[in-house]
Amino acid sequence: MARRKIAEDVGDWFASLRFSGFTVLIVSLVVVGGLIVSPTLTTYVNQQRELAELRESVRLANEAVNKADEERDKWLDPSYVRSQARGRLFYVMPGETQLSVIDDIVIPEETEEQTSEQLTESESNWMRSLVESTLSAGLTSASADELN
Repeated sequence: MARRKIAEDVGDWFASLRFSGFTVLIVSLVVVGGLIVSPTLTTYVNQQRELAELRESVRLANEAVNKADEERDKWLDPSYVRSQARGRLFYVMPGETQLSVIDDIVIPEETEEQTSEQLTESESNWMRSLVESTLSAGLTSASADELN
C-alpha cells in the first residue's frame, strides 16, 4: 500500500510538470553541448597529465646532470684524486709506508682464568676406544628400540 502511495505521488508530480518547446530546446542544447565539449575536455586533461609527466622527467634529468657536474668537479680537484688513489688503489706517495689494517680476526676478550704450565697426558687410548665402539655397534644383537 505504501508503494502504491509513493507511485501515485511521483506520478502526480510528473504530471504536474509542464514542458514547453523552449524547455525542450534548452535541455537538448545542453545535452548536445556536453557531447561536443566532452572529447575536447578529455584531450585537455590527458595533455595536462602528459605535460606533468614530462616536467617530472625533465626535473629528474636535471638532477642527474647536476650530480654528474658535481662528480666531475670533484675529480678536477687534485687532492680528491690523490685521496681516491690512496683509498681505492692503495697508492702511497714516495717516501711513505703503506699500512693496511684488516679487521677479519676477532680477538677474544681477556679472562681471569689461569692456565697450567704443566703438560697433561690423557690416560685413554682413543684408537682402542674407536675400534671397540665400531665393533660393538656392528656386532650387537639388540634391536634399535633397545639401543635407544
